[in-house]
Amino acid sequence: MSDSSALRAQLTSLLGSDTVRTDAAEVAPYLVDHRSLYHGRALAVLLPREVEQVVRIIEWCNEHRVGLVPQGGNTSYCGGATPDESGQQLLLSMRRLNRVRAVDADNFSMTVEAGCVLAQVQQAAAAAERFFPLSLGSEGSCQIGGNLATNAGGLNVVRFGMARELVLGIEAVLPNGALLNGLKSLRKDNTGYDLKDLLIGAEGTLGVITAASLKLWPQQKSSATALIGINAPEQALALLGLLRSSAGERLSSFELMPRAAMELTTRHIEGVIDPLGTPYAWYVLCELTSAAAEALPELLQQMLEQAAEAGLLQDATLANSERERTALWRIRENIPESQRRAGASLKHDIAVPAMATCTSISATKAMAMPKSSWRRSP
Repeated sequence: MSDSSALRAQLTSLLGSDTVRTDAAEVAPYLVDHRSLYHGRALAVLLPREVEQVVRIIEWCNEHRVGLVPQGGNTSYCGGATPDESGQQLLLSMRRLNRVRAVDADNFSMTVEAGCVLAQVQQAAAAAERFFPLSLGSEGSCQIGGNLATNAGGLNVVRFGMARELVLGIEAVLPNGALLNGLKSLRKDNTGYDLKDLLIGAEGTLGVITAASLKLWPQQKSSATALIGINAPEQALALLGLLRSSAGERLSSFELMPRAAMELTTRHIEGVIDPLGTPYAWYVLCELTSAAAEALPELLQQMLEQAAEAGLLQDATLANSERERTALWRIRENIPESQRRAGASLKHDIAVPAMATCTSISATKAMAMPKSSWRRSP
């Protein structure tokens, strides 16, 4: 028996054949990234159903010095969830560790396992008349464990912050197999070091997240969404300031997109159209939300009128229905998929101060700013 076969046999004895998968056809989908750029091999694919199994897996890997690659929904664009080509690493899939353990509506919190798909978390919160604000284009397939391991931002980061700010407590298995049970749901906790902040954003290097206690908010009862055409990022920065000053915490989303993004989505994604018709160098997709029943479309319209008078936008359209809102968000959410269909592309996730972005772009290209006009959707 080869060394690899012997290791697989040990794992099967330790975990059971239902957890250890080695059939080539069955493991193949786990060994390639979302964009099909990275192809790896694995000693086995492990699919635990219980946290205790994750503990045993990591203890075993530590004892035998075997590399472990955690994988959530496998929606990454950077290949971080794909094993290398050696065939000596184990791939740990969290997809079966997917229970919603508890929802505490009174405390505005919930506890979920790492393999829960993000949309499942959102739905569980909504069923309790609560709102979980993390939202991504891949929310139908990405997993909350991966969201936390990468400290995801998402579409509502302007108002609710990064994934780290949505977490009350963490359960994780550390590299030596020790279980860190930090599933607190306290809002005020001054007991010392906050170890969850080390694990969130660590991408599995300091431990494998197995569950988390998450913050919830009241359900959002009103919203207003607009797509805005502008000529330069400087306009976007000034517009952001105007909206934040006037709308306060109601401003939940503010996404800046270049013309190339609009061209890619309208060309490669069926049913996506440019609602403004006239091409602009840049676009802003913004949204106001509130837990109260407020007249947000009217408020957003007034702010856009002010922005137009100040020369901060060239054109805009407001969504008059949920169907129109969904159509606007389809543009933003399908940018990655349209890039994939278009061919090779570079992927990055870089954050810099807003003014630094404007200065850098303006230094490379001066943009004209014609007279402003805007309209509401007919």
